[in-house]
Amino acid sequence: MLIAMRRFKWRLFRRKGASKKATRDEKLLQKNVEELKVEALTKGGDVGIKAIAKELLPDEE
Repeated sequence: MLIAMRRFKWRLFRRKGASKKATRDEKLLQKNVEELKVEALTKGGDVGIKAIAKELLPDEE
């Protein structure tokens, strides 16, 4: 009886890694949202809303 070996699917492996990284970043951002809101809304805060947005959102060109 001949048993065929399964092939490793590198494309799925890469996609899974990319999606895990994205979800990890989203979870970290959700943890920091309240802290960022407080920092942005305080009048004496070092960083404004626009600076936080530039830091978090990618540049669209």
